[in-house]
Amino acid sequence: MTAKQQMIAAVDDATELLDGLWTARTGPDAAERCSLPDGERGAHWRYLTGSAIEGRPEEDGSAMADHWRAQGKRVTARDTSTGPVVFGGGGGDIASVSFYAVSGNYTVQAVSLCFPGDADRMAEDDADEVE
Repeated sequence: MTAKQQMIAAVDDATELLDGLWTARTGPDAAERCSLPDGERGAHWRYLTGSAIEGRPEEDGSAMADHWRAQGKRVTARDTSTGPVVFGGGGGDIASVSFYAVSGNYTVQAVSLCFPGDADRMAEDDADEVE
């Protein structure tokens, strides 16, 4: 599975747990620049999706944290004035995944691992395919 597919799968997994109607806000088709461990320039994918579900933010935040821990991710959960924020990382398939639980404005975002490639060239290639 490619880095892009793994990132999309992480978002889909989280949104399926929460149910509701989800709409892409950013990505998943735009590559961004990142740095590889050796300092070379690479690319990664970012995918942000959102939903207007009211939900139960505190319960949903706890459920997401438990879900990601069960998958072997390192989890950081924070309570904010607007609702819980949960970050998951590690596990090897993606760089990070996050969940913001604000009633009426839930978001899930994932970022793929950085891989060798030129994000700018990838964006040009995508634009060429559209023309």
